[in-house]
Amino acid sequence: MRRRKRYEAILNTALCFCALIILIPVFMVIINSFKNQTEAARMNLKLPTTWHIFENYKEMIREGGIFLGFLNSTVITVICVLLLIILCSTMAFVLERRKTFFSKLINMTVIFGLVLPLQIIPTYFVCNFLHLTHEIAAVFVLIVANMSFTVFLYTGFIKSIPIEIDESAWIDGASHTQLFFQIIFPLLQPVTVTAVIINFMAVWNDFGISIYFLNSARNYTLPLTVYNFFGNHNSDWQLVFANVVLSTLPVAIVYLILQRHIISGMTSGAVKG
Repeated sequence: MRRRKRYEAILNTALCFCALIILIPVFMVIINSFKNQTEAARMNLKLPTTWHIFENYKEMIREGGIFLGFLNSTVITVICVLLLIILCSTMAFVLERRKTFFSKLINMTVIFGLVLPLQIIPTYFVCNFLHLTHEIAAVFVLIVANMSFTVFLYTGFIKSIPIEIDESAWIDGASHTQLFFQIIFPLLQPVTVTAVIINFMAVWNDFGISIYFLNSARNYTLPLTVYNFFGNHNSDWQLVFANVVLSTLPVAIVYLILQRHIISGMTSGAVKG
């Protein structure tokens, strides 16, 4: 018993130490957003000699195109999340219920998408070949990039729903559409909440895909507005740090409020029955 308590104490101490290490960059970003331009350019953990709390954030909001970036991020995120929920839930239901060779092949292909890296340059040229606008191409690529994990999440949960529910609905004369959207989909609420939160964070925070397709100031999403503070000869690092804080704030609030739904949704389908 003493050995076990000692082991737990060492483990808790190590975890606390790791948590502190992770919080160091967060502290650096926040503290540098309150400094002047010279002190912020040093990028250290020292407290500012003079606190510029409201000045930096006011200037960042005034010159950074924050409201337009917030609008762009909101529109793209809402469209991507809605399409991901509808497409992935229906796909997962069909792949799980139909035990055919073709469905297994598609399911295996989806699983491969979890480990295969996204090749941005060929994807960009394919979208140009299809004459897609940059906004539509960005939405499509963001959906495809997050589809594999979302289908995988739904598939694991649907396994826990008895097939007898489907049979009862068919006996009562329900169509395939009625079966899914009126009976099955309401049962998927825990995993749907999880999928919404995870995809919201993934799409909102996306940088790699957005920088290729939304590469003009009027199309910038909120994370991309950081480029508005970089010039040819200097960088206003205090405004950059303030922009990073404001860009990550919505997603941090959503995560902190709904993190218990993420855990419950990912584990609720782990045990069948």
